[in-house]
Amino acid sequence: MRYNREIGFVGFFLALYVLYFSLIETGPAKFFTAPNAQKLFYFHVPSGLITYLAFLMVVGGSAVYLYNKSDYADQLAKSSAELGIVFGFMSLASGTFWMKAEWGGDIVDRFLTDMRLASTLAMWLLYIAYFVYRRQPESLAVKKNAAILGLSGMIMVPLSYLSSRFLRSHHPVIVATEDQGSLDPSLRVGLYAGLLSLLLIYVFLFQMRMKLEGFERNLLKNKMEEV
Repeated sequence: MRYNREIGFVGFFLALYVLYFSLIETGPAKFFTAPNAQKLFYFHVPSGLITYLAFLMVVGGSAVYLYNKSDYADQLAKSSAELGIVFGFMSLASGTFWMKAEWGGDIVDRFLTDMRLASTLAMWLLYIAYFVYRRQPESLAVKKNAAILGLSGMIMVPLSYLSSRFLRSHHPVIVATEDQGSLDPSLRVGLYAGLLSLLLIYVFLFQMRMKLEGFERNLLKNKMEEV
């Protein structure tokens, strides 16, 4: 992408603005039990949404690879899985700190009994397994098996996202219907800015990772031709 560096700079400085907005500009949200921990919201929710985006791209890339053996689609799935793991860790870590402050109780018990937390952790661990599997030398069999594993996101991503609506969960619904309530207007500016900043950072990192993956594959190809 021609302007990838500029995209990265904009995303980084927008993230700094979100930090300023959440820590200094806005006061504690009175409707939370732990109003100061609520400030994690502006990165917790966006990082979770970017995680879904990244894993859905793995699903798309895996499906295309199984259909036509596209090397580009395989690179896309592999690169996006790695970034999804990073953003997923950010979402899970920030959510865990906020959950402990807001709800209290035992963290392990919360992850085992709340379906939103359990399904999101399972989704993240699934792609950890995908990442570990892809660490072995590339072959057609490895790529095919990884693509089949990557397709499991067709189930895990919707399950994680919809679990707070239809399954047993204390996790709030962010994009809600009128019956479920909607996001408080005081949180929207920070949320949208945080989402845009992490989206731009994701695009920047994705392009860089794709470029690096291309270099690695070309280097391996040249070495094999020399043998």
